[in-house]
Amino acid sequence: MGNNLSTESEIRAVLESWAAATREGRSDDVLKNYAADLVIFDVLPPMKYESAETYRRSWDEWQPESQGEATFDLEDVVITAGHDVAFAFCFIRCAGTLPDGTVFHDLVRATFCLEKVNGSWVVRHQHISKPFEQS
Repeated sequence: MGNNLSTESEIRAVLESWAAATREGRSDDVLKNYAADLVIFDVLPPMKYESAETYRRSWDEWQPESQGEATFDLEDVVITAGHDVAFAFCFIRCAGTLPDGTVFHDLVRATFCLEKVNGSWVVRHQHISKPFEQS
């Protein structure tokens, strides 16, 4: 698999669109470039979603409501793409201020598997994880 700059730009745009929609709380746009039957492994319970609709319905349960500007930034994105399949991985830096004034910040890992369908890249699988902290 070699990377073509145009392909890499298209995939990066899909991922950045997802990050911007998440950061801005635009829940209806979060999954616009996702396959309807995708599988998402998430860092929070239930840990596995088997469709975009199931994930979308859970949005309000886990998406923190924050005051002011939130942080949801993709860092160190690496993309490897073939003709019709690709994968990407990165870190995601999340931060914001909750309505009660509590400031939160986190760093998680993300992996995306994409497929080119009808000329457009869509996410078929997303995996978000965080190292287990032992005390």
